[in-house]
Amino acid sequence: KNPLRMFRSPTGVISEDEARVLFDRVGFQPPSGMPTQDALMLLMQIAQEQAAAESAKRPRRGRTAVYPKEGSTAEAAEEVLRTHGATCTPIHPCGVQVHGIDIAASDGTLTPEVSGALEVLMAAHGLVLMRGQGKVHEESGVKGRFLSGEQQCRLSECFGAGALHSTHGVHPEAPNRDVFRLSNDPDRGFNSVGPEWHNDGSFCREVFGHVVYHIVKAPHGAGDTRFAHLGRAVDRVPPKVLARLRRCVSVNSNGGAVHPLVHKHPISGRESFYLHLGMTGAIIEVPEGGTSSAPAASDAAQTSLLCTAETPAGLPRAKGPDAERLGIGHTVAWREKDMDAFFSALSDLLDHPDVCYSHKWEEGDVVIIDNLAVAHKAAPGAHDLKSGLRILHRTTILSERPHDPPAELRIPHTLPTDEDCPFEPGAVWEEGYVGFRWGGGRSARRRISSAASSVREAEHPAVAKQQATAMKC
Repeated sequence: KNPLRMFRSPTGVISEDEARVLFDRVGFQPPSGMPTQDALMLLMQIAQEQAAAESAKRPRRGRTAVYPKEGSTAEAAEEVLRTHGATCTPIHPCGVQVHGIDIAASDGTLTPEVSGALEVLMAAHGLVLMRGQGKVHEESGVKGRFLSGEQQCRLSECFGAGALHSTHGVHPEAPNRDVFRLSNDPDRGFNSVGPEWHNDGSFCREVFGHVVYHIVKAPHGAGDTRFAHLGRAVDRVPPKVLARLRRCVSVNSNGGAVHPLVHKHPISGRESFYLHLGMTGAIIEVPEGGTSSAPAASDAAQTSLLCTAETPAGLPRAKGPDAERLGIGHTVAWREKDMDAFFSALSDLLDHPDVCYSHKWEEGDVVIIDNLAVAHKAAPGAHDLKSGLRILHRTTILSERPHDPPAELRIPHTLPTDEDCPFEPGAVWEEGYVGFRWGGGRSARRRISSAASSVREAEHPAVAKQQATAMKC
């Protein structure tokens, strides 16, 4: 029921009149009698199919980056950059600013040695910042100093697998289909994206390896993007609690991709978190020794705000033919209260000043992140036009490897969140964009459980699936 006649779109909640204006602007005529929400989801499905077809026309460049011969250390990477006339300044607690690289001068391309050195720096520090990039020009109705959309795409192809991984919707003002255009003005780009801590591409088995953010129009007021070093966050977790988290995986609510909560970074070797706080449909755990137990009193010192060091007794177990079919009969799922405590505490941990860096954008800034080393979110005010027009271009890069759970956990890399819950009653098992609603910030959402599967059948699953696809970012 929708008495206020408000509808969910990729740019936020809009009225029926605004939906009709959108349809007219893009020349879309919904089928006769189709509800407005269904029509919005159908429009996004069509746009994504068209974008995918357009994306297929771009030839894959392939990997070119080469790591320093002296080894994959930050020191070796800085030495390589010095031989190319670039220097580095650390950013506390997350990142490094690189001076002396002019991206526009080479039309967006970097040498393999520079690309490899930057990848190693990102693995260690989380991100690299390069300021003052681009030339003064006009593109998509904006005049200023920034890289063209094509230059940003060429830069992106210098990292990871050397190919763009563009799963997003395409805004009408985006310079090309591979640029995800974000803005606090919905007419200039998608708004209300990424307010919670997250890693990009968590709905894919091969999550994005690196992400390039480039400011096209910097706001004069609020509008920061915050970055959290996930290795530094792990360092603050007690060892026994960390041992438990290594046995846990997240199930993405948009497609069911399964990723480890804690992983060893493939370049730096540093243990790091990986989690999307707004797109997690379940947390699954393999109990130590195959059984759950309440924490012993002697383990009280190993209990952190994140969770207890021991798997609590009574967590819903996977059971029945679905659990056997999916190969998860040895696992348990977290409940509402478990996820509420963990997500809230993890969000607070990532906000810690020894973990988080808040970046205030200046014209020409380019930030490139290692998506396995840092999480990020939009700071308060980033979606408010009162802060001044903000336009940010994002490009996402294909990873060189899938981000699967450790083999010893024996958990499949994908689970069907659009099917009935395979766990006992009480388990959290959700699909679609759920948003950050933990710690008192809950919003209405659909929960699918073995006790309420009939509700799911009554809620237009085909439309929900289209909505999940449209909201991926």
